[in-house]
Amino acid sequence: MSLFHSVLSRREFMKGLGITGAGVAATAVSAPVFHDLDELAASVDHPTNPWWVKQRDYEDITSEIDWKVFQQWDKKNNNIPPPSAENIAMRAERDYNYDKEGLVQKIPGRDRRSYALAAMVTGLQTAPAWDGTADLADSNQISFADGEVPIWEDTPENNLQTMRAAIHYMGSNNVGAIELNEHMLRIFDKDAVIFEDIAKGFQDSDKVYHIPSSCKWMITCSIQQNYTHCTYQLREDPENYPGKLGLPNFQGRPAIHRAYGDGRYVDWMLQRFINKLGYQAYKAGVTANVALGIFSGLGEQGRATYMMTPRSGLMTRITNYWITDLPLSPTKPIDFGGTKFCETCGRCSEKCPSEALGSQKEPTWEYSKGNRPGYKGWRVDWEKCVGMGAPGRCGVCHTLCPFNHPNDGTVHPLVRSVSCITPVFNSFFSGMDRQFGYGQPKTYDELNDWWIRDLNAYKADVIHGAGTYNW
Repeated sequence: MSLFHSVLSRREFMKGLGITGAGVAATAVSAPVFHDLDELAASVDHPTNPWWVKQRDYEDITSEIDWKVFQQWDKKNNNIPPPSAENIAMRAERDYNYDKEGLVQKIPGRDRRSYALAAMVTGLQTAPAWDGTADLADSNQISFADGEVPIWEDTPENNLQTMRAAIHYMGSNNVGAIELNEHMLRIFDKDAVIFEDIAKGFQDSDKVYHIPSSCKWMITCSIQQNYTHCTYQLREDPENYPGKLGLPNFQGRPAIHRAYGDGRYVDWMLQRFINKLGYQAYKAGVTANVALGIFSGLGEQGRATYMMTPRSGLMTRITNYWITDLPLSPTKPIDFGGTKFCETCGRCSEKCPSEALGSQKEPTWEYSKGNRPGYKGWRVDWEKCVGMGAPGRCGVCHTLCPFNHPNDGTVHPLVRSVSCITPVFNSFFSGMDRQFGYGQPKTYDELNDWWIRDLNAYKADVIHGAGTYNW
């Protein structure tokens, strides 16, 4: 673990970059000045973002869009290609032998207790009804008929702040909003949703969702997975995947599966919260949820093809969304230098066992089967990715991003802020990430030590009800 921390001071590190003196002064000048907390909260669309994150105009994301080509995703004719029967059979035999080997030989990270750890969080949380009709008890609160008591009414700006406050309690600190104009409606799946002048939404016999045209807004939030625990899934397999990383350890998989469950849990709470304010909430018609997060300012498109955020890199497991008639002030896209950083980094693609992320550095307009055309960015080769067994049998790309690292030292937040201000040092930063040993698989001793970790000092577990007080 000594490789993961440096005794360099912040000034020494910046001196090494050649940005002390006037450079530091210039950086300081670029930071905004606030006189009180109210001024700070009212100054930006995303008050939880660091000061160095820039805002762009609505729809002006850091990935260039050609609106003549960017249309609703045609799942019928351009869906992710399914694996062949031969591939399914090959993976079934491979996975059986791999799992059995770990269990029988009691290999750290793949032994029976690690197997149980992965299984305990998988598939536990079902999704709420798409139209807000709850399937569970309603907390014993009194229910009122429409019009019997007033609905919550406030300005769109205050409504957004109300949603932020509630969603933060639910478990997400990254919240945005979209106004559903003609361009934003293109994020939906083709022929999946119809907005019309009706009082309540419904789904017809053709499985098309009909949503009231009064539902003009969408609230979004990102669900983060546990980076520290993700690193426990990484393992080398030079025989089968030379120079890459191989099939994952069981021990690190709960980070992914638990995040899906967390997302469902937030879904239930968010839908019910909006309903109890007196408004409608629908979740329907969007498969490619990454675009929702990017257009609402939660992050940028990363090299691994999905969203990366300024605070947690590629650790977003899913972007939750709800369509609503609660008036919301839309939030603007952001620029924290993420997409630019990806052009010189390549950490995610260089270790991809299926080579599904390719080797090209710069974003492109070209697209392959299962990918949406109309934007200049990166895309995954789904045939290779699915053929490997992803997402259930791989977790390499999202774990290796240098922006994942927690802010538990001076270097990581400094790298983020410098990358936002200038791309000059991006290649150096990604190289330093390699040199410091990030993204290296755990040793057998480290995998075993997780089971006897100091529970009073370990920071990566979620203790329900404790917040950040470390009770």
